[in-house]
Amino acid sequence: MKIPQCHREQEVLDAVRSGRWSGAWGEEIRTHAAGCAACAEVALVAEAMLQEHHLEQAEVRLPSAGLVWWKAQLAARRSAEARAAQPIALAERFAQAAVLLTALGLALWQWPRISGWLGTKVAGGHTSSWAIPGEWTDRIGRLLQSVAQGLGGQSSGYLLIASVGALLALMAFAAYVVLREE
Repeated sequence: MKIPQCHREQEVLDAVRSGRWSGAWGEEIRTHAAGCAACAEVALVAEAMLQEHHLEQAEVRLPSAGLVWWKAQLAARRSAEARAAQPIALAERFAQAAVLLTALGLALWQWPRISGWLGTKVAGGHTSSWAIPGEWTDRIGRLLQSVAQGLGGQSSGYLLIASVGALLALMAFAAYVVLREE
């Protein structure tokens, strides 16, 4: 079988590559390709190859080396910041726990005053809108008294010593974190 050839195949190929094929300048060559099987086939294959080439070029867009380096430096800096913030977050949690324990100890120590304050009456014999009813005050008082007895009935001096000890431990931890970085 003999493959048909046309002397204008190269012209069709050039028109497709240059972009003339789809514009007004390619009208005459498109008319020829419509009547010539060899040129129509060349145009079809050339358009498919050109489209594949454009897709290939669009997919392989590599960023510049400077951008890649900058992003790597940024990622390293963020990682270092996260590592540096871990001891600070730990110290913060420790301080929150110390404050909570101190507040609980203070509430145990001063419960008679707190229950008196919560159960106060406003002039005229009416309880204020924010006062806790007496039965709840009694229940909370009994609960806190049982906790205080379970702790051995510690006096206010022990509470002060425990608070100072917690503060000193927190300061020692903070000094460790600061000196460790140097």
